[in-house]
Amino acid sequence: MTLRRVSRRHILLGGGGFALSLPILRSLEPKVAEAQDEPSEKRFVAFATDHGGVMESAMFPDEAGLTEDKALYTDHTVRRGDLVRTVTGERASVSTILSGPADRLTERVVAQMNVLRGLDIPFYIVHHTGGHLGNYARNDANGDGTREDQLHPMPTIDQLMAWSSSFYPDLALIKERALILNGGRLSWNWSNPLTRSGEIQEVTGIFDPTEMFNRVFIPEVDPIASSRRELVVDKVLSSYKSLRESNQRLSAPDRQRLDDHMDRLFELQRRLNAGKVRRPACGEAHAPQGEWEDPRERHAALNDVIAAAFLCGTSRIAVVKIQESSFVPFAGDWHQDVAHQFTSAEPQALLQEANQQAFEHAVLDLAHKLDVDDGSGSTILESSLIQWTQECGETTHESRSAPVVTLGTAGGQLRANNYCDYRKLGPAGLVNRYGGDIGPSGLLHAQWLAMALRVMGVQSSEFQNIEHNAAAGYGYDYVEEAYEKAQSAGVVDGASDPLPFLA
Repeated sequence: MTLRRVSRRHILLGGGGFALSLPILRSLEPKVAEAQDEPSEKRFVAFATDHGGVMESAMFPDEAGLTEDKALYTDHTVRRGDLVRTVTGERASVSTILSGPADRLTERVVAQMNVLRGLDIPFYIVHHTGGHLGNYARNDANGDGTREDQLHPMPTIDQLMAWSSSFYPDLALIKERALILNGGRLSWNWSNPLTRSGEIQEVTGIFDPTEMFNRVFIPEVDPIASSRRELVVDKVLSSYKSLRESNQRLSAPDRQRLDDHMDRLFELQRRLNAGKVRRPACGEAHAPQGEWEDPRERHAALNDVIAAAFLCGTSRIAVVKIQESSFVPFAGDWHQDVAHQFTSAEPQALLQEANQQAFEHAVLDLAHKLDVDDGSGSTILESSLIQWTQECGETTHESRSAPVVTLGTAGGQLRANNYCDYRKLGPAGLVNRYGGDIGPSGLLHAQWLAMALRVMGVQSSEFQNIEHNAAAGYGYDYVEEAYEKAQSAGVVDGASDPLPFLA
């Protein structure tokens, strides 16, 4: 990424995505028809990978490094140790998967890193996408727990941040509340985020780095064009008010749909008028160009856009889907022939290679690009929280001990340089499934999600009372019997507490 101090930015014309007329409302059809930012501001990035299935011995650092322990509950002791960076030639690593070029995985970057082991989604979730960020209902419904959870959809934490005045107290520069990139069905929100009402819907991702670039950078202010933009919502506002307030035939669903439509238009109007104040240190960012058939080049381009948006203040949230299978040459059915064969040597080797490449060329690449001074003597990486999560843990279909890797300290709100093991070791902690033990239970993934919200400045009062949310943590509170038997008393009720060693 190159930022040049020249006279103006590249052009973003139009807001797209919404018609400037009112939507079709079924209840009104004829009866014959069926009815400038401070440098200390925080940034959040979520990378999410399909499948998982990587052996824990390759994903996590050596357990010998877990030198401290803490009795969390009567029968549950958790452990931690400092991350140890090992350098061999031009490569550095903290584990087999968490490795990369030594000039990128530097001591300073490792000092900003956490590796979290023993965080569970406590039921047989099988394949899912929403679970990475808290909407466990977005799963494939292949088990009792998944079918139960599908009845309880929730917004994801990125969207809670994006629409929180605690996270975005000033939207003057913000062109996109959240950059949703590479698709993936990861991000979900109410149909009307302003009023927190309506159905939970997918926030569609953008695949083309250039398209996203064009959404977050604008030219210098043109007074004539600016005056025209003021008319966007006014064109339909009078019709909306008349219809909304006086028409008794308007059904409740159509009333919601009409309100959603107008609030989207207001958000469009806000975006069109955002960015009139420029950050002096920003300069001009150049749109990425290319076909990006190579996933390394694609993620480098996506990361360039994220880094430029963060530096220039046009967005402070990004969600990125990683398709790990794209990083290795494989012509067969990755799902069946590799992910589902994770216990076999050759598929496991492919899973490890793919995930190491995903870490190096997506996650670490962005951390490296954010490890630059933000103008306050700190770095953008330090003010950020980057998380990398996987669909499953060591066992495909099971989100027991699914790894969470973080970079950045959220402006000092999160301790770093930790390898944390939250598993409940010993016979009493083993989760029994398929007629055998699949491994130790731990703490809840929902506890990490709640902590991520809080370190980003979103208060518990903004999310703890959301419909379907558990009394503690973030996420629907279904716990399958196999996990309930293995968990320590207090794990569910304590899910709003900060995770040990991190606060």
